[in-house]
Amino acid sequence: MTSQLLAGLRVLELSEVWAGPTAGSLLGDLGADVIKVESYPRASQTRGFAEGGAVKAGDGPTYERGSIHHVANRNKRNITLNLRHEAGAEPFRRLVQSASVLYEGYSAGTIDGMGWGWDVLREINPRLVMISMPGWGVEGPYQGYVTLGSGLDAYLGHTLVRGYPGDSAEEIKPVFHSDATGALALVAAVITGLMRVEQTGKGCFIDLSQVEAMAWHLPGLYAEWTMNHRVAAPLGNVDPHIVPHDIYPAAGDDSWVFVAAEDDRQWAGLTSALGHPEWAQDGHAWATVVGRLRDRAAVDAAITEVTRRHASFDVSEMIQEAGAIAAPAARPGELAASPQLHSRDWFQMVDHRYAGVNMMPGFLWSIAPDAPSWDRACGLVGEHLDEVLAEVGYSPAEVAALEAAGVIGRSYQAPT
Repeated sequence: MTSQLLAGLRVLELSEVWAGPTAGSLLGDLGADVIKVESYPRASQTRGFAEGGAVKAGDGPTYERGSIHHVANRNKRNITLNLRHEAGAEPFRRLVQSASVLYEGYSAGTIDGMGWGWDVLREINPRLVMISMPGWGVEGPYQGYVTLGSGLDAYLGHTLVRGYPGDSAEEIKPVFHSDATGALALVAAVITGLMRVEQTGKGCFIDLSQVEAMAWHLPGLYAEWTMNHRVAAPLGNVDPHIVPHDIYPAAGDDSWVFVAAEDDRQWAGLTSALGHPEWAQDGHAWATVVGRLRDRAAVDAAITEVTRRHASFDVSEMIQEAGAIAAPAARPGELAASPQLHSRDWFQMVDHRYAGVNMMPGFLWSIAPDAPSWDRACGLVGEHLDEVLAEVGYSPAEVAALEAAGVIGRSYQAPT
């Protein structure tokens, strides 16, 4: 049994890829009854996603074995529904009546074009909290523009400040940071909307712009320009105010360790761990922050001479025990062996009908006494149609009729 903080709350999720689905998983972790309403007959584009393009080996359709879809869709029930089919309107209307929250991640205006905008939904359920989370927001000149997290990353300037000095933008690997920030913002929006319902008895509509949510994770970048007219530039792993602060080579092929010392006390601990306490003694050129800032290259070279002789995890532990900052640049396989994460029961062993048993990442929160748990693996296509539709008044014969009409389904025609 997972956490019960949101027990009794029904959430309808109409979202694909990462931001919306991840938010749904977080709400499910807290005990909400999250119902993922997948498109039909078009397959969700996320189902075939996998690092390197290879899904998990096993039986069953490939669209049931994509790693990214599994991680972002735990603790939900899964149904399919063709919202563009005339006969799909009634089951959706009943679901909306039964729900506390509905959120969607379509491009702005899409859900209105399908006939399910806020003006329609609040008539069906006056206490409903509806959240729309298009990349650019619901209103504005970019309304209806499609995008990806990498596009928002570029638009906000994050792409240009990543990488190393002198790198061109085309050399910088894309990331999808806005998917993570959007997911967290959506959870906050859900809680805020529910508080309003509790206080007023009325639902609300929340316009959540993913690009604006991510902008709050880059405040210094904009403040430097608006206040000082300075344009941020890529720094690599360096902090302009701290020496040392970088990734240093460790023993082994392509092995690295992050090391930093924010002040003279941490510097003294670091030098002791590295076997050179004299670097922190009074009179040494590096004994003060100012001295280290003046001689960054030499400090980095001296640290490198020590770290390259030790395994990244070993030298990191040595430095941490001495009171300075260090962390191995871990690969996924190394992270899976982390004693810290295992001690907190962060990893979860999850059994899935087609993907088998896999170790999956855990939860954002550790809650006492009812901690989250991975109660449901990623749902199969339409896995919970019978039970969910029964809960809103459909008989088995009526469910079968919807399936025969192509309104719902339990498989996709496409192989991915």
